[in-house]
Amino acid sequence: VNLNGEANLTFDGSTLGITGSIDLSADIDVDGTANIDILDVDGASNFGADVVFAGAGANITFDQSEDDLIFGDGAKAIFGTGSDLEIFHNGNHSVIADVGTGNLQLRADDFRVTDSTNSEVMIKADTDGAVELYHNNVQTLFTTGIGITVGLTTLQRNGNAAFAGITTIGTLLDVNGRIDGAGGA
Repeated sequence: VNLNGEANLTFDGSTLGITGSIDLSADIDVDGTANIDILDVDGASNFGADVVFAGAGANITFDQSEDDLIFGDGAKAIFGTGSDLEIFHNGNHSVIADVGTGNLQLRADDFRVTDSTNSEVMIKADTDGAVELYHNNVQTLFTTGIGITVGLTTLQRNGNAAFAGITTIGTLLDVNGRIDGAGGA
């Protein structure tokens, strides 16, 4: 049966069965659910609401109103041809796993590791500058051009050390040279 005409075609039955291919050269407007076994899109796609990619164990959701791509616990973002890098949350821990070849590289001119609220610094590193370690948001160790400083103590890469304040030594002080003591020594 051929349907020809220039008016719209209306079907008021319960099921329209079509065997064979349909070639449409205009828009399709579906109100309700369209259950499609296989969808092959050759052009651009526009999703105007949330999109859920249902996985066997976890979903990945694009939340349109928040502009967020949400990976459920156990869903992984995997990068590299050999699945070399994985980023995921396993329900207990957040994991960045370099499981392939090569190094995991973090590149930044100014690098910071902070607490989850971004209010307490733990590690700070700057290009051409110091690397600093913090305890309870207080700098306790940092690198300098000649070595490291811990509190008021300096350890230099040439082997020299400067200790401010009282220095406690265990049972033996072995000196292969001279000790000069200031007043009261």
